[in-house]
Amino acid sequence: MTNGVVKGVHTLVPAVDIVETKNSYIVKLDIPGAAKDKIKAQIEDNSLRVSASIAEYGESGKESEPVKEYRREFALANDVDVNTIDAQYDLGVLTITLNKKVQFLPKEITIN
Repeated sequence: MTNGVVKGVHTLVPAVDIVETKNSYIVKLDIPGAAKDKIKAQIEDNSLRVSASIAEYGESGKESEPVKEYRREFALANDVDVNTIDAQYDLGVLTITLNKKVQFLPKEITIN
């Protein structure tokens, strides 16, 4: 890889906002121009990996090989429940909600 280019594909690092709430982590990635079916998000080895390829269209209207690829990887905290992850894509922004495991949520203690 030289200067973010691999085999004619320009690799981009999407801007990201991460917010922690009481019940979850909310990760928002800017991926403008990506089609929903070209976005991949996966959990592996306690990491969240997100990638999306963007192809250009030729004069015939056919999709060409990808020319841009977004890539970002995040290490996950031990309190993330990988079985309840939600992802939404709208207007170029991918929002991934990583819920916390129940045992890590704050618990109110009743005093008698």
